Amino acid sequence: MSSPSPGSGGDSPPRRPAVIEMLTVIAPLFAIILLGFGAGFAPRLLQASPHLNAFVFYFALPGFIYTTIISAPPVGHFPWAMPLVVLVVTPTLAIGLYYLSRAMGGLSRDLAAPVSLAGSFGNVGYFGIPISIGLLGPEAGLTAGVVHMVHNIFFMNGYPLVRTAVRTREREGAAASFGDLMSRQLWPILRRGLVLNPVFWFMGLSLLVVLTPFSMPELFDEPVAMLGTTAVPLALFCVGLALHPALQGVRSGAVPVLPIAIGTAAKLAVLPVLTWLALLPFYEQLGPVWAGTLIILAATPSSTTAFIFSETYDGDGRMAAALLVATTAVSLLTLPLVAALLL
Repeated sequence: MSSPSPGSGGDSPPRRPAVIEMLTVIAPLFAIILLGFGAGFAPRLLQASPHLNAFVFYFALPGFIYTTIISAPPVGHFPWAMPLVVLVVTPTLAIGLYYLSRAMGGLSRDLAAPVSLAGSFGNVGYFGIPISIGLLGPEAGLTAGVVHMVHNIFFMNGYPLVRTAVRTREREGAAASFGDLMSRQLWPILRRGLVLNPVFWFMGLSLLVVLTPFSMPELFDEPVAMLGTTAVPLALFCVGLALHPALQGVRSGAVPVLPIAIGTAAKLAVLPVLTWLALLPFYEQLGPVWAGTLIILAATPSSTTAFIFSETYDGDGRMAAALLVATTAVSLLTLPLVAALLL
């Protein structure tokens, strides 16, 4: 005789409240972030942060995504609505934040680009993938990995390309031809973001393994899986370390409070709601796992990459730093609420 399902009146234990369930998933993540933040008071560890981040990006994260995808139960289909939602909703919010900040004038106008970036670029890899798996089950590993790839292709290429083009035009005016701009500055960005990006290579390999009879030998899979197990704890530890330069950036100069509040609200509330509204017409095609993954990833706090990009391409990372700190802290409250609405 088959065992009764939860909620059917059998002997199965009742499901925990969604808020409690989400807290059990995210509490260890925040504990590691706090551990990293505490370790950041040791100068030697803080100085090691760039090297740890490089290890995560080039080795641990590709291994984590590859192993997560090939070991996830099949989801049955890849809905075309998924990239449509990601590539319409998130850029729309980013553009809206940019022009809203410019309309506010003053220092907010000058910091419009960082607000736009940090208010829409989420930590979908380090936060989103493990939270999706913990909340929705192992089948969310594949969906979260694919959404992560689409999301990062857009941000990790789009923002550097746009900001480089804008700043070059501002500096050189009409003298900067498109061909020269492409060969000197834009192509190197595309090469780093796509051709030399190990995450995308391993994502492509994992999809090849999942969608075709092709498979990799155990001598490849096992070391990759071992590297992948270090990705989430080490990445979150690096997030904690990154809070130190972020806080220093905030303390080093005046950062307007209103854009911080607007960017935090946009990232943690507006983006998940817009994503939910956008996927409603496609829910039958997406199903609960794809839809739930899209909402969870939309609700993640700002990525540390937003701070790095703002420092590199805007020349001032203070606003992105402030949003990194604010969204990371506030997400401890908002993510359980998202779980309650999903479950």
